[in-house]
Amino acid sequence: MLALAFIAITSTASAQFLSYGIKGSLTSSTVKFSNTKFTAESTKEYIAKQGDSKYGFQFGAFVRVKLLSFFVQPEVLFSHSQNEVLLEDVSANKVYTETQKFNKIDIPVIIGRKFGPVRFGLGPVASFMLNESDGLKDKLSDLTTETTDNNFKNATFGYQVGVGVDILKKITLDIKYEGSLSKLGTGIKLGDTKYNFDQRNPQWIFSIGVFL
Repeated sequence: MLALAFIAITSTASAQFLSYGIKGSLTSSTVKFSNTKFTAESTKEYIAKQGDSKYGFQFGAFVRVKLLSFFVQPEVLFSHSQNEVLLEDVSANKVYTETQKFNKIDIPVIIGRKFGPVRFGLGPVASFMLNESDGLKDKLSDLTTETTDNNFKNATFGYQVGVGVDILKKITLDIKYEGSLSKLGTGIKLGDTKYNFDQRNPQWIFSIGVFL
């Protein structure tokens, strides 16, 4: 009987301090970089500019460790994001709208405090690139006879800050902003010339999760 009572107490305590679940998110991201001019074949000029926000998604799992009114919440998420890039062909007076797509594994660790059902938190996030599709590079390759190559990083780091609410201890909702602490990429090589620009990928994240 004492053993059963100990197990029951331990299970109750664990339930109070540790919870976990699954979540999905809708994201809205924008590529950030300064206008960049490319010169190809001596006479052709192109200007790359950042475009409008594009939607993406995330899904994965989370664990929440609680201590009094504070909590730590690590997450492991598959993330698909998209960026819009505008490429102006100066000589032809034409603008192309291209899309960059990224599949990544995101690992944020949020530290925060609860005030009743409402949570405020912030923390670091590490992102690991799985694969990418770069419409900017592909369009430059189509428009010129020169070889093109991009330089996206395998891993990037940033931060997240946001607010959330828990409903009936079963549903969790979050709105977070993710900023960049490192570059998503450092530019494009067109022919023998490397064009460097500081490319970053901030985003808004709207999440719903379910405790299991």
